[in-house]
Amino acid sequence: MDALLDFVGEIYEASYNPGHWDDVAAGLCKLLKARSGAIFLDDHEGRIRGMIGAHGLPKPVRAAYRFGMSKYDHTFQLQRREPLGKARQLLRAEDIRTEHPFYYRLILKPYDIGFLAAMNVYNDEEWHVGIGLHRSFQAAPFSDDDCLILQRLYPHFKRALRIHKEFHRLRNRQQTLESALGRFMTGLIIVDPDGNAIYCNPVAEAILSRHQALSINGDRRLQAHYPQENQRLRTLLAQLATADRQDISTHDQAIGLNHPDRKHALNLMLAPLAGAMTGTVQTTGGVALYLCDPDTSFHLPAEALRSLYDMTPTEASVAMGLVNGLSTMQISEQHGVSLETIRSQLKSIYLKMGVNKQQDVIRTLLSGVVRIG
Repeated sequence: MDALLDFVGEIYEASYNPGHWDDVAAGLCKLLKARSGAIFLDDHEGRIRGMIGAHGLPKPVRAAYRFGMSKYDHTFQLQRREPLGKARQLLRAEDIRTEHPFYYRLILKPYDIGFLAAMNVYNDEEWHVGIGLHRSFQAAPFSDDDCLILQRLYPHFKRALRIHKEFHRLRNRQQTLESALGRFMTGLIIVDPDGNAIYCNPVAEAILSRHQALSINGDRRLQAHYPQENQRLRTLLAQLATADRQDISTHDQAIGLNHPDRKHALNLMLAPLAGAMTGTVQTTGGVALYLCDPDTSFHLPAEALRSLYDMTPTEASVAMGLVNGLSTMQISEQHGVSLETIRSQLKSIYLKMGVNKQQDVIRTLLSGVVRIG
């Protein structure tokens, strides 16, 4: 009984630590004297298929399940028809040697699967999750007592797997959000209600590496170079973290931070968030900081301009020159072409973007990257 209780703890650890499912499979095999076993999953909604935990099975077998081998697995199909939470010995290899000779020769015999016990944990329109345990041809069959032990673990596997799936969903959302923020062309730092920087996108990291007016210290706190500006920054963060979301006067504060080695200040716009990211949990009271270094050239990948406006690489370079404050003469000198060539390329840019003048090109390209809606 003590061993069983200890093992229940292992199951729940795997619910939030997916890498632990292999240990659960190994522990289950030890508990029930099985030579190999697996916890397999066929998530119809997420289109995920495979063994989330396995022990004693070669890697090619695990990989094959990810690519749909289960539909050719005789025992997998047998298990689909089993009731939930009911464990029993589903297969004795010698009993199906004649009925399914290929399955016997290709799967059971090579992997020394003489007996197989199984239990369904979930089996509905959402997903099919089951447990399969194998004993050698030379071993004794699974007894009723063995199956009863597995059945006692059913409610724990059911809860842990549900938690596992919810964590998986949250991790996917977090990864998707961070991927999107990583493509955001403005420097972005998100601070939690306690003033800790919990997210810094690649653009912000690059800005902080060049402009020392602002840094993130070892405690993940924002630190301005000058004490007076640092105090002002912390005051703004505290005000916005506790701001009344209906009071527009508290929104969108701005501050310039200076450094003796830089001619221009680092510009920050601060805005309160309805929900700030803390791992995979959202809490109120967070603040977003949008960073702009006036000495840093704006850059939008040429591939993005080609995708958005069907610009040629040269046209994309001309458009970026305008956004970064170059005149048509400076662009012509930079490209080593005549002013008339640049003007001709500008006409093509206007046509593709649906605008009529240079200011419209600049406004259009900057309008989508100043802040998040």
